[in-house]
Amino acid sequence: MEKQSKKAEKGALSLAILILAAMVFGCSTLQKSSDTKTSDAANQPTTATNSAANANSPKVEKADFTVTAEELDAAFTKKGTKDADLEKYASKNIAVSGRVSTLEFEKKGTVQPWVTLYAPGILHGVSCYFDDDNVGQMKKLKKDKMAKVQGFQGTFLVPEISPTLDHCVVLEADN
Repeated sequence: MEKQSKKAEKGALSLAILILAAMVFGCSTLQKSSDTKTSDAANQPTTATNSAANANSPKVEKADFTVTAEELDAAFTKKGTKDADLEKYASKNIAVSGRVSTLEFEKKGTVQPWVTLYAPGILHGVSCYFDDDNVGQMKKLKKDKMAKVQGFQGTFLVPEISPTLDHCVVLEADN
């Protein structure tokens, strides 16, 4: 019983270190929009899904990978995963779709606001961190609704720990 408790503590500590390191070592490759003007027409959805393709959205680079949150989480957390298995994701823009399981709108110290897209398991899912300029996009997201978010996976990859993406933008969000 004590071994299981220590294993759980070690896993939680590893996750906390990963999140902190990802925030420190993350690289910005998503360009920021210079257009900060908004209009009512630009903020109105044309269908049941809000799209990031409006006048006040940042310009988004093409994704290197487009996956579901469950697929990406499984690639990172699979038992026996090695650094070499994850190298293909290093320094890449990744578009991830999934159900929103966590929304944290407030910055906490050095930790940016984030959304977690669901993957099965305790402490699983893809955590997507938003820069100050893009936090407003998080208002499009709703808990337990589907969304597509794109972010940058830095070079700090930890096998068997759920992935984190930085400099995220909302591509799509169900109402």
